[in-house]
Amino acid sequence: MSDVSCAIDPAESFFPGQRLTAPKELLEGQVLHKRSCGNKLLFLELAAAEEPNSLSPQETGAKSLEAIFSYEVYGAEVREVRKHISVGDTISCTGTWRACRRSLDVFSYSILCHWADVSGGAAFQAHEPQNKSVRTSQGHADVAQPSGTGTGLTASTDPPPAAGPTSRRRALCKFWMSNGTCRRTQCACYHPEGEELKEARARWRQEQFERLASNAQPDDPHSEQQKKGHAARAAVFAEWLCEVFGDDMLRKGVVDVAGGRGELAFELSVKRNIPCIVLDPRCPGGDRPAPWNDWHVSRQQRAWLKRQHGLRSYAECQAHVLSCPLKQCQVPVSKAIEAAQALTAGPAETACGWDGLLGAQIVVGLHPDQATGGVVELAQVLGRPFAVVPCCTFADDFPERRLTQGPVRTYADLVEWLQVAGGPGTKKDFLRFFGKNLVLFSETGLTQISCSDHKPPSAVYA
Repeated sequence: MSDVSCAIDPAESFFPGQRLTAPKELLEGQVLHKRSCGNKLLFLELAAAEEPNSLSPQETGAKSLEAIFSYEVYGAEVREVRKHISVGDTISCTGTWRACRRSLDVFSYSILCHWADVSGGAAFQAHEPQNKSVRTSQGHADVAQPSGTGTGLTASTDPPPAAGPTSRRRALCKFWMSNGTCRRTQCACYHPEGEELKEARARWRQEQFERLASNAQPDDPHSEQQKKGHAARAAVFAEWLCEVFGDDMLRKGVVDVAGGRGELAFELSVKRNIPCIVLDPRCPGGDRPAPWNDWHVSRQQRAWLKRQHGLRSYAECQAHVLSCPLKQCQVPVSKAIEAAQALTAGPAETACGWDGLLGAQIVVGLHPDQATGGVVELAQVLGRPFAVVPCCTFADDFPERRLTQGPVRTYADLVEWLQVAGGPGTKKDFLRFFGKNLVLFSETGLTQISCSDHKPPSAVYA
């Protein structure tokens, strides 16, 4: 159990209904939903949990209560609370009830049980009410929620306001537009049907296309018609790697940092027979590179295996992946860097089982999030080329990253920081998919100028 509190002076109310001078009371329950507004306001929807370590997700309903962490009441640590608490966790909050007796302004909290500790790796999903109405493009299913029950609005059937593209996109339900199904009882968005649905969906997709086009970087040479969607990112990146570095070099080994479920590794190892080691805390293996047992074969991967190799059953597909030169390791990139440093220094017990790192000829990362800087650092330790496609900045996680003009806060700052970290030989290119498609890479091995995300030398980054 962990306890976190924040000392404040509740002398006055900041919002209507707040009663900060009222007696403090206790609220315990399981977190069903989490919603934040910037870094200064966090809402947690709680349902009473009979057992703190219950594996049964609680049902969302009218009796759910709300815990509010606000900057004015709780303090600057609201952003840390957002990272500390996850849906499914059972927590205990101390605070004062607002006048509605449904919302609690939190002064302190403790986590009674982390969902990750008792779920066995299962994702948390809050059960919907038994009397909920599920809207589908074929009509309604189940029984509609009776009038007067629940805490929110039912799905709206009123047409959206006749306004510009932005307001129209906000009025339409994104779930309804994507797959024709909306399971939210409190959805106040518009759900068109019939011919109107076809027209609205076509308009929705066009607006999405225009939004993606407007977000493209000005020096990106690829037209929107040339780009592929989110699902094709790994395939596009793998093709680019083969074009730039060549199959002969890649077949000596690739290290995929923060490779997730192995989409890029599948493109390299399974489709092209390129040896690949995936490093990610979400991998199923241990702390040393090992074969990837129980590979989760996606629908697209299974279709490719059936088309190319005639494999029909799920077990056959898994067995084929297991036979490919693909390994994984359930560690963050920092552990691999430590092992690489031990290997380059000489025989060491801590580096046992990591020999494959020395044989790898390139370190890559496709949207590796917090491990972005680690891609460059691991390449420097090994003296290998690298290729990384940065995405999110995570400025709060790495306040020590700095440039001459100040800390690294924006995407443009991160790109510049990586160019400095990679050295004068770092190049830029753009991949043919929507979103963050800028790739930074070096075609020659890097020298060991540390670019640690944890303690970067000021001579390089200040």
